[in-house]
Amino acid sequence: MLVGIDLDNTIIRYDKSLHRIALERGLIGTDIPMHKRAVRDEIRRVYGDEEWQKLQVAIYGDSIGEAELVSGVWEFLLALEKAGHSFQIVSHKTRYPNYGKAKVDLRESALSFLEKKGFFSADGLNMKRHDIFFLSTREAKVEKIKDLGCELFIDDLEEVFAEPGFPSGVYKVLFSPENENYELDQVAVFSTFKQISDYTFMTGDGRND
Repeated sequence: MLVGIDLDNTIIRYDKSLHRIALERGLIGTDIPMHKRAVRDEIRRVYGDEEWQKLQVAIYGDSIGEAELVSGVWEFLLALEKAGHSFQIVSHKTRYPNYGKAKVDLRESALSFLEKKGFFSADGLNMKRHDIFFLSTREAKVEKIKDLGCELFIDDLEEVFAEPGFPSGVYKVLFSPENENYELDQVAVFSTFKQISDYTFMTGDGRND
């Protein structure tokens, strides 16, 4: 089985740096919880999407060293490898930001983070860089998922699965760590990678339609 998985906020977690920088810039109050969605929604509500995008430049670029792996994702990917399943990362990420310092290569920053975490090492996940795809638009990301032939795809954004071109027949898994109550057509919603792992291996063994 080929599993496709998103990168930002699905594999890489930015909650701490996101919250810290947003506080420093005066974009949120201390009452906003340290969760990406809560921070995003508050900034968009008060300041609009442009300020949110500027904040993303900071956490995905210069401050990526403060990021963490999402809890349980390493164990999940390692289990896929040991079971003989393939996985590839498909990310909607431009090379350079639309705001701020244009010289920051967001894709190289992400690859550097993954390298430090052991994604490319022989005693880690032993991934190849050609198994990581960066696309400049959400439409291109969905097209890549189709071209790769992913049988299951994991993402933290419901909008990806709502794209008109999202391929039919792909198991859709929404990672929602805040455990929000989504009611999405043919989308399995889980708050932990333990739950995602159970579902994925059940699906891969043909025990779940």
